[in-house]
Amino acid sequence: MILAFEMTWTGTTHAPGNSAMLQTVALACPDQRIRVFADPTHLRELQRDPALTGYGHVAFSPIELSPHYRGKTHIVSARRFRQELATIRAGLAAAPRDEDCLILLLSATPTAIFAASLASRFSGSSRRRVGVQVVLHGNLNEIAGWRPRNPLTRAFDLRSALVAPHPELLRFTVLEEGIKDALGALLPAARPRTDVLPLPINTAEIPERPDTTLQAPVRIGFVGQATAAKGIDFFLDVARDFKARFGDRIEFYLVGRAMPGSDIAPFSVLAHPVTTDHLSRAEFVERLAKLHYVFLPFREGYYNLSASGALLDAMTWLKPVIATKLPLVEHVFARFGDLGYMCEGDAGMRRALEEIMTAMDAGRYARQVEGLKRARESRTPEALARDYRAILDRHFGGLLLEPGMPRKAA
Repeated sequence: MILAFEMTWTGTTHAPGNSAMLQTVALACPDQRIRVFADPTHLRELQRDPALTGYGHVAFSPIELSPHYRGKTHIVSARRFRQELATIRAGLAAAPRDEDCLILLLSATPTAIFAASLASRFSGSSRRRVGVQVVLHGNLNEIAGWRPRNPLTRAFDLRSALVAPHPELLRFTVLEEGIKDALGALLPAARPRTDVLPLPINTAEIPERPDTTLQAPVRIGFVGQATAAKGIDFFLDVARDFKARFGDRIEFYLVGRAMPGSDIAPFSVLAHPVTTDHLSRAEFVERLAKLHYVFLPFREGYYNLSASGALLDAMTWLKPVIATKLPLVEHVFARFGDLGYMCEGDAGMRRALEEIMTAMDAGRYARQVEGLKRARESRTPEALARDYRAILDRHFGGLLLEPGMPRKAA
């Protein structure tokens, strides 16, 4: 039996990614019952996806999340730990005592990792083995940042959680090959416990419309929240420069929103009004669908230890990228070929955009779209289910039975 816990996020946050991950698990383990534990608002979002609810062996159970330091995963909280431990133990208690279980943490605070580790020790027996799989997201960057000064608290932060002497059947999952490399460089002791399962796409958003062809106006989009850390200032500088030079032949879009308190004036160069209001997924997709290129001015640091939702959106919607050369970009280019422009720093991104506007090479653009199709196909839950099954078989000692053919509810 698989017990999947989302004890960090509510509502729509991480819902598309969690749904795709659970679909991957359901396909990989069709003979296992899967129970998903999450806040009621998050469960509602998951259950709106028919691609997930169509699996008859997936069930949903509401839980109450800890109110302490909600969303602040870097803070070590004893009160949050107690609730996380109680939630996991309750899930295990409801499972048959003679049935092996896999605890799947869809996201995790450091205390949730210790809670799952402890619960697996308590609940394991000669009749039942319990494994733990921890999915690490952007909060993995906490290992390179601030740490508590109190030595007791410090012993339970994320850096400590990744190198603690956990049971053998506790493993970590990162979402890109480059992230495993970066994690291994910072914490070599964590590398042997770490597996890679690429971030899956949301198949419900695969477009049915024909591929975009390269023609004027060329539409360039910044995807995600418009923050300085993600390079919005550079994007707006480029937009002003290229609009002055190429006029109506080029347009720039923000597929996201400006952050509350931002000065909206610099955004006037874009082809649409910008607000600080939340952008609905429908509006997000409408803007994304118009683009020719997704502009990804990744900065050294955060994206060395985090997957990029914007890069995944580019794959899903077959939008070639203009991206900074970081390991997560290098890995997908190395595997799938020309997916756009992999650039050395800001100057390289300007040169790439100059080449696009002067060459207008529709043939190369079409080849880039074909490369993205191959990348997208590798990120579907169906494709990743094989990789996930291989991880279970290789590292979890036959904890879960070999699957048969996947069956979906009628």
